[in-house]
Amino acid sequence: MIPKYFRIVDPAGRCPLAVSKEIIKETPATGPACPCGNPDCTAEREYVNVVEGISNGRSKLVYSIAAVAGVLLILLLFLTGGNKVKQTVAGFEERLAPLQTELEKLEVQFKKTPAKERPVDLKTIEASVVALQKSAREALASKDPDKVSQARKEVLSRFSSLQSISSGIGAPQSGSGPLVANAKNLSSKFDGLKEESESVLEELMTRHPGDAPLCDEFLSKLDDVSQRARRISATAGTATNTAENKTLKTALEQQLKKLEAVRADLDRFSPPPPLPFGPDEADLVISAAGDNAGDLAAPLVAGWSGGDVIPGSDGAFYISGGSKGKIIVRPVTPEEGFAALADGKTAVFFSDRSPEESELGAGFSMNRSVAEVVALDALTLLVNPSSSISEVTMSGSLPAPVEAGADFSNVRLQAEHFGLPLDGTGSLSGEEAALKDPDVISLGLYHNEGVNLRAKRLAVRATTSTAPLKPGPFAIATEDYLFSFRIVAWTSPKADDSVLSLVKFATSNDGQEIVSKQGYVDLRLTGSQEDIPPQILAALGAAMGSKTVSSAIRVSTNIRFETGKTELDLKAQADIERLPKFVFGKYPGHKVIILGFTDSDGGHDVNMPLSKERASVVAQELRRSKVDATSTGLGPTMPVDTNETAAGKSRNRRAEVWVAKP
Repeated sequence: MIPKYFRIVDPAGRCPLAVSKEIIKETPATGPACPCGNPDCTAEREYVNVVEGISNGRSKLVYSIAAVAGVLLILLLFLTGGNKVKQTVAGFEERLAPLQTELEKLEVQFKKTPAKERPVDLKTIEASVVALQKSAREALASKDPDKVSQARKEVLSRFSSLQSISSGIGAPQSGSGPLVANAKNLSSKFDGLKEESESVLEELMTRHPGDAPLCDEFLSKLDDVSQRARRISATAGTATNTAENKTLKTALEQQLKKLEAVRADLDRFSPPPPLPFGPDEADLVISAAGDNAGDLAAPLVAGWSGGDVIPGSDGAFYISGGSKGKIIVRPVTPEEGFAALADGKTAVFFSDRSPEESELGAGFSMNRSVAEVVALDALTLLVNPSSSISEVTMSGSLPAPVEAGADFSNVRLQAEHFGLPLDGTGSLSGEEAALKDPDVISLGLYHNEGVNLRAKRLAVRATTSTAPLKPGPFAIATEDYLFSFRIVAWTSPKADDSVLSLVKFATSNDGQEIVSKQGYVDLRLTGSQEDIPPQILAALGAAMGSKTVSSAIRVSTNIRFETGKTELDLKAQADIERLPKFVFGKYPGHKVIILGFTDSDGGHDVNMPLSKERASVVAQELRRSKVDATSTGLGPTMPVDTNETAAGKSRNRRAEVWVAKP
């Protein structure tokens, strides 16, 4: 290393070394304190060059002597072949020159390297991911291998570009990798040359102090180029891990995870097998409302025919290989289904809503000769598990925006049918929307939700005077849950026996097993020993002529009536046929008690007798099948829905079925 020399400067004149102006060589022993040993000394150091240090301040004399010595040495140079120091420095200069050239090239490259990152538009990226999710779902729904392949290419391309954007945030300058590596390599070469030259030249300067300026100049040049190389590697290779960059990278990672999930769905796609027959070759055409085609109708038809279901790329389901020939099940809107039924273009239509009067063709009426309830489903209200909402009252405003999915989806059509307030059109609904956004109420369909639902179902009450109910098999089967609805199989008045046998199979035990397996609520009767209101217990006891009730079980059906009439509706007529076998098999020795209820139209004097009359009609029908049945009525009390709408009044006109023992 080059020795360093300094003198002490003390303006107060208290330091003897400052007064004598003695020049001192810096050693580890000197440290930061004044070498004079005076603790009161406030001395400061003033560094001097090597020549002045070696000569202890007499540099002029040295230079003069050097000048004279230079003249004297000229002859010696001729005799000895040149100055040893100059030759050594020249050798080092020769080795430094190509390194300097390499450094200059790196500096030119460094100036051309772009230093500014491209701005990242996160909203545009999020919108592009949503669009890719939608196009992937559409491609998968189409079951078209070409569309799925194209969607996969688009997802992979976007995934790759987002990875590149994410890795570039806060990273060193673009293209700086090789530049940094070259600069570090060059710095290493400079350091090696510096270490070697300092060792050699320090020894020479001690022996030839007159040549110290030449050595000092070379070492300074070497130190300068070494620092320039270090600046390139440090500046080009520096990452900027700011809080803003970290937040942006986290947001991009979330989008990458979404694309990974989409890619996984696309990777799992397998092309559908070839269709067993063409659309025009079908022996029987069945229609169903929306997703009910694949979720319910196709499995029922397959169970009835013994055939296999093959999804077609046109959205229809092709069933062949069974005893009923070639069958196609088409998804349609309710309007299309009723029109096809009226025009004779479909043999059976599975509908999830009642028809408008104008939709029924000639010969159609709401009776079991052309319509049969085959399953029950419900619209569910879901929230994020972290939500504090547990129930909603539909007579007031809802506590959060409502998401119902895409236009014309089964969920949205049911929501519109029930008159729910919807907040625009989104791509998501059901559990997926609830888990994604903790601030919305998402609508779903009960049959789609399965047993491992992660979202939270809300209890629903029609008004503040009705009980809150969550959707479940019993609440949906009785249709006490506000958003329960029926799946009805409609046939033509001229349907042949083969078509009618399909409907009969759908309501059989085997058919209802398929209904339950597909997630719908089946029609098979069950009993529930729920918490019984005192008013109900009193009515049951009075109907049996007993002050006490030892056992009371409600049956999973409500018998409903037309307005102001005692005529049973479609489901009620079928349930009356199911009840005798159920009671005899499950509750022998119990008495069947029918409790009648009305809507609020008319006064107490009208509704109490009407409720008893309706209950009596049901009990009388059961007694014809040798069922020990009695009845009573509770009028307009204990409504399950509002009495402000026609639909609400229809739900309140009901008869509950109980089995009890005194």
